[in-house]
Amino acid sequence: MDSARHRETSFTARMAVWSSHHRLLVGLGWLLVIVVAMGASIVMPTKTSWEQEGIGEAGDALRLYEERFGERQVPPQEVVVFSSATQVDDPAYRRTVEDLMTRLSELRTEEIRDVGGTRVSEYKRIVSGSFTHYDTGLPREASPLVAPSDSGDVSLALVSLQGDVLTAKENIDPVVRTVAQVSEESPGFTILSGGEASTFAEQDKIIEEDLGRALMLNLTVTLVILLLVFRAPVAALIPLTLAIAAVLTAFGVLSVISQSYTLSPIYTEMVLLMGLATGIDYTLFVVTRFRNERRAGRSDEEALRIAAGTSGKAVVFAGATVVLAVCGMFLVGEATFTSLGLAAVIVVMIAIIISVTLLPTLLGALAGYIDRFTLPFLVRGEERGGVWGHITDFVLARPAILAILATGLLLAAAAPIVTFNLGFNGAKALSDDVEAKRALLALEENFTLGLTSPALVVVDAGESRNVYAEDIQSGVRQLVERVQAETASAQRPDAPFGAPIQTDVNGAGDTEVIRIPLNADTGEERALDDVRRLRNELIPAAFEGSSARVSVTGATAANIDFRSHIDGRTPIVFAFVLGLAFFVLLLTFRSFVIAVKAIILNLLSVGAAYGILVLVFQEGWLLEGPLGFEATGIIESWLPLFLFAILFGLSMDYHMFILARIKEAWERGAGSDRAVSLGVRATAGTITSAAAIMIAVAMIFAFTRFLGIKQFGFGLALAIFIDATIIRSILLPATMKLLGDWNWYLPRWLEWLPHIRMAE
Repeated sequence: MDSARHRETSFTARMAVWSSHHRLLVGLGWLLVIVVAMGASIVMPTKTSWEQEGIGEAGDALRLYEERFGERQVPPQEVVVFSSATQVDDPAYRRTVEDLMTRLSELRTEEIRDVGGTRVSEYKRIVSGSFTHYDTGLPREASPLVAPSDSGDVSLALVSLQGDVLTAKENIDPVVRTVAQVSEESPGFTILSGGEASTFAEQDKIIEEDLGRALMLNLTVTLVILLLVFRAPVAALIPLTLAIAAVLTAFGVLSVISQSYTLSPIYTEMVLLMGLATGIDYTLFVVTRFRNERRAGRSDEEALRIAAGTSGKAVVFAGATVVLAVCGMFLVGEATFTSLGLAAVIVVMIAIIISVTLLPTLLGALAGYIDRFTLPFLVRGEERGGVWGHITDFVLARPAILAILATGLLLAAAAPIVTFNLGFNGAKALSDDVEAKRALLALEENFTLGLTSPALVVVDAGESRNVYAEDIQSGVRQLVERVQAETASAQRPDAPFGAPIQTDVNGAGDTEVIRIPLNADTGEERALDDVRRLRNELIPAAFEGSSARVSVTGATAANIDFRSHIDGRTPIVFAFVLGLAFFVLLLTFRSFVIAVKAIILNLLSVGAAYGILVLVFQEGWLLEGPLGFEATGIIESWLPLFLFAILFGLSMDYHMFILARIKEAWERGAGSDRAVSLGVRATAGTITSAAAIMIAVAMIFAFTRFLGIKQFGFGLALAIFIDATIIRSILLPATMKLLGDWNWYLPRWLEWLPHIRMAE
C-alpha cells in the first residue's frame, strides 16, 4: 500500500488493520475487560430501585416529609383483605383478624453488625403497626373498613411496614408467607395481601424471570437467523459472540455505576435489547462486507481494510447517531429516563468499540475458517439484492406514484396519534402472575384501590413552627370535613375519596401529614382529577387565611407532576435529537437535502409506529390475545418520548448504512440513479437480515409480562419493520430518484464541512 493511499485510508480501516496485526494483544485485552466486568457484576451486585426522585409539587412535598419525619419515604402500607361467610361481629372472625395482626407484629429481620470485632445479631421489626375494623370502635354498618353483606363480610386491615419502600420490599416475604399460612389455617376465610412493597417485589421477580427467558429466546432466534444469513457456523457465531460480550461488559460497567447512582430495575431489559440489537447488527454489516470482498478475490487484509473503511465507518456514524439520540433522555431530568438512557448509551458505545477493535481481531484470526462448513441451503446473492433488487427496479421505474402511496399509508397509520391517551397503568394492568393483584382487585371491588396509595397532604407550619396553631388546625379540620363530605359510601359509591382518613404529626410539631384514600386506581383519570381538585379547590378553601404551606404528594400526585414534566420536556428532547441527527447526517454526507429528508422519513416511520401502538394497546385491536394483555385504554405516559429517542437512533442505522453505500457508489463515479440502485441492491440482504434480528429481539420483549416493556417492545419492532420495508424499499429510493443530483446539494456557506469519503 503506497503512502498516498495510506493517507486516504480512514481511521476505522487503520484501526482494523492494526487490531488484526496485534490480535493477541487486543484479544487478551478484551478478554481481561470482559472477565473484570463479570467479576464486578458478581462482587458488586447492581443496586436497583423502583423509587423515583420526585418531580414538581409531589417531589417537594415528599422531600419535606423525609426531612421533617426522618424517613426516606412515607412508610408503605400493605392491605390485608379478609373474606368470610360470617360477619365481623362473629368472635371467630375477630380471632382470625387479631391472630394475623399479632403474628405480623412479631415478625423480625436479623441484621449482623460488627461491634469491636464481635459479630452481633440485631433484630428489627418488619411491621410497625396495623389498623383494623376493631380499632375503629364503630359498628360494622358504619365502619369504613367493612363491606357488609347478608352472605358475609369483607373487611380489611392496614398494615404499616418499617422503613421506605425499598426496605419494605426486601422484607416483604415473611409478611406474605404469614398471611398465606393464616389463610390456610382458617377454614371459611380467604385472606389476601397486597401493596406497593409486595407488588414491587413480585414485579422484580417477574422481570428477572422474563429477562432469563428473553435472553435464551433471543440467543436461539438470533443464532437461527444468523445461520440462515451466513450459511456458515463460524460467520454466524461471530456477531452473536460479540453482542454477548458487549452485554456482559455493559452489565459490569453499570454495576459499578449503580453503587453511586441507583438504577431502575428494568435497566437489564434495556441492556439486553440494545446490546443484542446493535451489537449483532453492527458486526453483521462488517462481516458481510468482509466476506463479499474476499469472494471478489481480495486478500484477507485488503478485504478487512475495505470492510472496516466502508461498513465499519458507517457503523461508527450510525452508532454515534444512536448514542446522541438516546442522550436526549438525559434532558428529561427524571431517574427512570436517566438510568435507562445510561444503560442504552453504555452498551451501544461498547458495541461500537468492539466492532472496530475486537471484530477485526476475530476476522483476522478466523478469515480462513469464516466460510467453512457451509450449510447447503438458502444460497443468497447479497450484491444482487434478490427480491429487493426487483422491488428497487419497480420503485425506480415509477417513483412519484409509489412515494405518494407510501407516504399516504404512513400518514394514515399515524392518524390515531390524535387520540393518544397518555397515562399510568396501575394495579389493574399488572400481570395476573403478580399474586398481590388478587388482593388489589378484591380491594377495588369492595372498597377502593386508593387505600394502597392515598393522597398525602403535607401541612408545613411555616414560620410559626407550630402545626398546633389554631388557624392551622382549623384548616386541617375543614379539609377533613370537606373530604369526608365527599367520601364513598353505599349511597355514593363513585365519590372521589375513601376512608379512613389518617393524620400524623412529627416529633417537632411543625409538620402534619393527612392520608386521604382516593376512590380510584392511581393511574385512572378519575384519581388524577380528584387530586387536582384537592390541590386547586379543597385545600385553598380549607386553609384560606392560614399561615401553613400545604402541598400534596403520593403516587397519583406524582403521576400528575410527572406527566406535566414530560409534556414540558418533550419539545426540548425532540429538538435536541432532531438537531443532533441533522448535524451528524450533514457532516457524514455533506448534503443538506439528505439530512432533511432522512429526518422526515424517520419521523414518518416513528409516527406510524405510534399510531398502530394506539390501535393495539389503547383500543385493543387484534393482538390482545396473542400478546397476552387486556387493553386499558392507556398508553404509558413515559413511552412516546422514551420510544422516540430509542427509535430515532435505531431507525437511523439502516438509513445511514444504505446512504453510505449509495454515497460510496456515487463517489466512485456512478450517476445518481445508478448509485441509488447499486446502494439499495448491495445492502438489501444485509439490512433484511439485520432488521429481522432486531425485530425478533424487540418482539420477544413484547411477550414479557410487564405492560410498559410490552408496549415498548412492540413499538420498537413495529417501527423497525416499517423502516426496513416501506422506508428502505420504497420511500428512500423513490425520493432519491425524484431528486436526482439535488440529493447532494450543499449550500455554499457550508462548504467548510470536512469531506468524509465512504469509498475506501
